[in-house]
Amino acid sequence: MLDLAVLGLLKEGDLHGYELNKRLKSLVGGYANSYGALYPALARLERRGWVSSTAVAPELVTDEQTSEGHPRRNRKRSTRSKSGRTRKVYQITEAGEDHLLELLQEDANNERRFRLQLAFCRFLPPDRRLALFELRRAHLVSLQAMARRDPVHSNDPYVRSLFERDQERREHDLAWLDRLIADEQSKRQSGANPDPIDP
Repeated sequence: MLDLAVLGLLKEGDLHGYELNKRLKSLVGGYANSYGALYPALARLERRGWVSSTAVAPELVTDEQTSEGHPRRNRKRSTRSKSGRTRKVYQITEAGEDHLLELLQEDANNERRFRLQLAFCRFLPPDRRLALFELRRAHLVSLQAMARRDPVHSNDPYVRSLFERDQERREHDLAWLDRLIADEQSKRQSGANPDPIDP
């Protein structure tokens, strides 16, 4: 899931490691991470060709430039460090963008992964985004059916309350997904562009 989070953030814009780590922690629901996990992950992604990095001297890059010195819309970031030392700026590659699309379309049967997929699903084509929501809905429907078929039998009221909470949460999530799916379908039928503006 760290690969998905890192590639999704780099798809939004080039980042140096410190800022990338901060952005990971501010993702929907938070994403517990440490430098000890992030930098080996970045090195692995770079070895696989999904991420590239550029060593940037702080005086060579302004807030409105990329690591190559070209202006970039909506990507105002400074690579200046307090120490004035050169730092690495990471970029997603074309192969990395392809891999991100694969990760966004994986089975939506894991709550934490689905939250990340949803955070970056604007990068999916409309039909694939709709398919992701439908996959998640099918998974929740299956869980609801299993829970009703094999309900928890316990004399402990707290155990029963946990079961009821799980049921209510799934019902709430199903209603929420139904709204997302209906909204996507409505946009397609009306001919409106369902894709948010790509930063």
